[in-house]
Amino acid sequence: MDASQTTTFQAPGLSRKISLAWLALAWEGLWPRLVPVLSFVALFIAAAHLDLFAGLDPWVHTGILAALALALIGLGWWRVRDFALPTQEAAIRRLERDSGVPHRPLVAVQDRLAAGESDPMSSALWEAHRRREAERLAGLSNKPAHPGLAVLDTWALRFVPLLALVVAIAVAGGWRSDRMAAAFTPAFPPPPPVVANLWIAPPAYTGKPPIYLDMADKDKVLRVPVGSKLAGFVDDVRGRKPPQLKIDGNGTEFATVGKGKYQVEQVITEGKQITLQARGDEQARWKLHVIPDLAPTIEFAKPIGVDKWSTKIEYIAGDDFGVTGVQLQIRLHGSVLGDDMLSGDEEPEVIRLDLPVAGNTKKVADTFVRDLTSHPWAGLKVTVMLFATDALGQKGRSSVETFLLPERVFNDPTARALIVLRKALTRDPKAYRLDVADGMRLVQAKPESYRNDAVVQLGLRVGAARLAQNGDKENITETQKLLWDLAMRLENGSMTDAERALEQARQELRDAMQRNAGDEEIERLIQQLYDAMGRWQKELAERMQDPEERRRMQEQAEKMDPNNTITGDDLQKMLDKIREMAKNGQREEAKRLLEELRKMMENATPMLAQPGQQRQPGQRGQQGQGNQQGREMMNQLDRLSRRQNQLLGESEREGRQQQGRQGQQGQRQQGQQGQQGQQGQQGQQGQRGQQGQGGQQPGDGQWGEQQRGQQEGLRRQLGDFMNKLDENGMGMSESLGRAERNMREAEDALRRGDPREASRSQRRALDNLQQGMTDMAEQMRQRGPGNNQDIAEIEEREKRSEDRDPLGRSDGNYGDAVDTGVDKVPLELERQKSREILDELRRRAGEQRPKDELDYIDRLLKTY
Repeated sequence: MDASQTTTFQAPGLSRKISLAWLALAWEGLWPRLVPVLSFVALFIAAAHLDLFAGLDPWVHTGILAALALALIGLGWWRVRDFALPTQEAAIRRLERDSGVPHRPLVAVQDRLAAGESDPMSSALWEAHRRREAERLAGLSNKPAHPGLAVLDTWALRFVPLLALVVAIAVAGGWRSDRMAAAFTPAFPPPPPVVANLWIAPPAYTGKPPIYLDMADKDKVLRVPVGSKLAGFVDDVRGRKPPQLKIDGNGTEFATVGKGKYQVEQVITEGKQITLQARGDEQARWKLHVIPDLAPTIEFAKPIGVDKWSTKIEYIAGDDFGVTGVQLQIRLHGSVLGDDMLSGDEEPEVIRLDLPVAGNTKKVADTFVRDLTSHPWAGLKVTVMLFATDALGQKGRSSVETFLLPERVFNDPTARALIVLRKALTRDPKAYRLDVADGMRLVQAKPESYRNDAVVQLGLRVGAARLAQNGDKENITETQKLLWDLAMRLENGSMTDAERALEQARQELRDAMQRNAGDEEIERLIQQLYDAMGRWQKELAERMQDPEERRRMQEQAEKMDPNNTITGDDLQKMLDKIREMAKNGQREEAKRLLEELRKMMENATPMLAQPGQQRQPGQRGQQGQGNQQGREMMNQLDRLSRRQNQLLGESEREGRQQQGRQGQQGQRQQGQQGQQGQQGQQGQQGQRGQQGQGGQQPGDGQWGEQQRGQQEGLRRQLGDFMNKLDENGMGMSESLGRAERNMREAEDALRRGDPREASRSQRRALDNLQQGMTDMAEQMRQRGPGNNQDIAEIEEREKRSEDRDPLGRSDGNYGDAVDTGVDKVPLELERQKSREILDELRRRAGEQRPKDELDYIDRLLKTY
């Protein structure tokens, strides 16, 4: 048929029905081909859920996966190689067959007249036929697809993979994504991880410990001081290029130190994040907080003071990581302080102050006391500023203070004239240089004004010639020093060198204590101070031979308060205390005593120079030796008491142990001989010595013999001590005699192996020794300060004893108070309280108490 059609007949939903018919044809052709492929996949999934791939060698696993993949691809290609999509005509035919309509109405509707289109009758007849066929299209319908698997698979083997899959999922406890991933991923060993050992070392002056970076601590905040050093090593054998360390994106490449080994070192100045990158990926990351190092601060704690001729400056300085240096800068009033001081033609006077302790100190509070009267600016108005320096070299400055630099008061007229010339030379060297030289010549022309001293005459001549010849800075400085030395010579004569050596020795010792010098250096400087003190006192004694000097010293002493005068023995005692404190580590207290020593030296000269109280070197040594001998005897008796206390504690411990052993033995025998055990206990109370001996263990005899030997040695030392008392004419105390007899009783008890009886005798011996110390102190008090004992020292001890506990310890001494009572003699009330406490401790030590409590009591008895 071939004709044109002018009318189109279309049933509703016809296109959708044709499409469904096409899909049914496609499914019937494709599904039988896909079932084997899907069964293959189901079996793989079942095997994965049953964990059949676990434990396979990685390479075997990889081979199996490759083979299965090839098989799946080959099976899929083989099954779909002859598959073709259905055509439109086949879909229409399928729809007509599913509908059961004859004569193919879909084709009739779409056909055209082959001939007779021009004939109206034929055309009308054709149109009527098409209309009738179009009416039949409404009855078209689709039927389900029928792949025909039952015909192809008569044994129903297609359900076996499905059943295996269901069983495997049930056995695995549901869908297991981890097992599926393991089935697709061969268990090759992972590549060696990147191992990083990194740390941040803060600067040493901060005193902060290093911070170790853990790769697991992601985004951990690291707080480090500025200037910290980030260093470490990275092991990465798989890396193709060195790792990088980035701080806020600024990368630093590690240096290669070996195969797979890298090293890095970088100073941290700023940043907020640290990142470690290796193998092209981020391995670790930390947050960073850089702590800035602020400049130090320093201020005057109090207004600048003047202590007689010494300048006293109290200051306080601080820094977040420690102050390393403090400087005091001085200049004449009107000059510029600070950084501008170093830019002028004239260098400023800079005095470096030592810190009170060595190393960095976050807070420094110290007092600077020094005699600056020898400085050319003495008596002039000066301005000062304090500078503090930290480890980074940052400087902090204080406010500017103005004060009048103290000057020495000279009584000698010529000395005062020389000081006036020195001041003029200091104020304006260029203007007054020649005038000062003329003034020095005028003084030189009158030898009687300086007592015809050849040294002064030569010094004036040389100084005047030097000023007249050259006015450079070096000559000016030397002339200023010369004028000072000559004035001091006229004022104090030959005493100047000794005083200067003594002050220098004192200052060197103080500086050594401030920088925390070693014990050997401290001891050497203390001995140097002793020697300087001896030379100074010797020169004072020699000057007393001059009647005129003696008269002048007497007049000066009469003007002073007698209660404030100091003797040479007081100075020696002060040196002894300083040495003792330095040995005990109390260096801050020793520094304070050094300042007191300086003040005592200023008052010592008049007292030493008075005729009625002048002590010859031999006499002063004898009395000092007598005082020292008395202190040594008191110390020796104190050592005997302490040793007796130790022996008492050992005896009490052994007694408790012996009692415990006997108690255990009694418990074992109680079940068999309960009545005999009670009788044996009563017999023990009646015959303590025999039971003590019978209760010995194999080691008790050796212990008792050793203790007896120690007790005997202590008794012999007490006998020697009492003989020494008789030789010195002090008389023997009855308490010491009773202590000696108690020690003999303790020896006998130890020989019998009875430590409890020995402890009772030792306790009585200790009480008598303490009573003997009190008697001896009272006897020395009655003999007075002229007979080998300084009563003031005993009174000072009694005053200090008010702040002590009953055991003689300083009450509340936490470092601020100075406890100098090294030879303290307890008062009667203190001794009684101490005895009561010790007796109570010993009583409790002999009772049956918990082991922890007994150990605590033992420690107390051992200490006190």
